[in-house]
Amino acid sequence: MSRTLDDLLDLTADALRRGDLSALPDLTQAILAQADTPPRDQATADRLRAKADRNTRLLQAAGRGVRAARTRLGDITTGPVLTTYDAHGRRESLAASDPIPARRV
Repeated sequence: MSRTLDDLLDLTADALRRGDLSALPDLTQAILAQADTPPRDQATADRLRAKADRNTRLLQAAGRGVRAARTRLGDITTGPVLTTYDAHGRRESLAASDPIPARRV
């Protein structure tokens, strides 16, 4: 079933809102296949531009979310860190040198 560029942009937005990043490569290929077809009129061009702009914002937000998750996972794997500030306002992080594993009693 062939989808219009309008539909593909909506499907891309839906995938981004759901966090379904694995759907993006196929949707991107389908969008690129139709990108050379000019819009029928100015109203259609404006609508497609608005949807493309929306998808750009959603992609940027998804990128920020992925980076935040990656940072958080890195923080979790390095262990607990105590952050303090000296008299001059400089930040210093103190990591536990040898964390004691939790034990059942």
